Amino acid sequence: MTSRNINPIRVIRTFHPVGQGAFYTERHMIDEDKFTIVFDCGSTTLKEKELKRKIYSTFPKDHRIDILFISHFHADHINGLNFLKEHCEIKNVVLPLVSPEARVLLKISNYFEYKLDETLLIDDPKKYFGEKTNVISVDVVGEDTFGVSINFEDKFKILGFEDRKKIPSGQVIVSGFDNHNWFFIPFNYRQEDRKRQFIDSLRKYGLELIDIDTIENICSHKDEIKKAYEDIEGDLNENSMLLFSGIKQEEKIINFQNCHQHCCPLECTRPNCSCIYFGDIDLNEGNIVGDIHSRLKNLLPSVGTIQVPHHGSIHNFNRAFLTKCKPECAIISFGNKNSFGHPSDRVIEDILSNKIYPYLVTENQCSMVTQLKYNKKLGQLFI
Repeated sequence: MTSRNINPIRVIRTFHPVGQGAFYTERHMIDEDKFTIVFDCGSTTLKEKELKRKIYSTFPKDHRIDILFISHFHADHINGLNFLKEHCEIKNVVLPLVSPEARVLLKISNYFEYKLDETLLIDDPKKYFGEKTNVISVDVVGEDTFGVSINFEDKFKILGFEDRKKIPSGQVIVSGFDNHNWFFIPFNYRQEDRKRQFIDSLRKYGLELIDIDTIENICSHKDEIKKAYEDIEGDLNENSMLLFSGIKQEEKIINFQNCHQHCCPLECTRPNCSCIYFGDIDLNEGNIVGDIHSRLKNLLPSVGTIQVPHHGSIHNFNRAFLTKCKPECAIISFGNKNSFGHPSDRVIEDILSNKIYPYLVTENQCSMVTQLKYNKKLGQLFI
């Protein structure tokens, strides 16, 4: 269905079926212009050829990705980036700023969990992506900035209008196109509980983080590190970045899922155009939920979709978030045969008990979810 008299902003948001991993895209059509974002790109379920094929079938060769958001650096969220950057033109990358200690933790986690020994993206993102890509780091949410309101007067126009290497958490990012009122707000939260557990455990074996800062050093102390790693509960990841993607005004979207080879539309009952991508964030650590509620309180009514953190893990989900945010649907990405028990039955129970529809996105093509922006004023869906 199309309109003859108006060419509205159109948005197509897709949660791609990559199994135990994450690959989410948004395509914005603004008059004659196009704007594409990607949130994470990786999978430990799909084989390399399958993941490459998924990326290549999503974007034509040399397609422009205006912003690639990276939530964190675990292999299941980044191991498709080699294919993505060789196939597409990535203009900007927005990723969490991590400390030298956090880099060591990531290398250890990737090595022991995913057998990944590539570290260039962690050590030098600019070199990894190349000179043609602008890399922007998001600073950590500090205790002095908890609960600080979003400043919508300070908007970062990302398409060549400004040159920034680092932005604070809570920075409003816009495309810079006229008539494009969509914005992106990243938050980089530091999660230190498991890091402290790991450092304490390492010391039992006479090691400090500085002793194992490279893959070579990790391999040299593999047995001791493995024992220390097995002592901690949950993922070893100090930083995780979430992203608000949406608009202020009330507009709807329609959800489509290709269930059993039939396209099943689900029109949501209230304004719900915005989405929060949580990556693998731990909503139980510190006062992250309180900070999100405080900062995004005026935007939460527009949130109709959330990506459930860490594949539906019971360790990362906090139902308290749902007390002030009432999304229509929750996306849970996971591999059908994962060994972690994802998603947790308890998490699904919490979602359903809050009258939220869970979409289970696996490696099966029929589980893919696509959302199309609905123009409430015109009462039409534009494709």
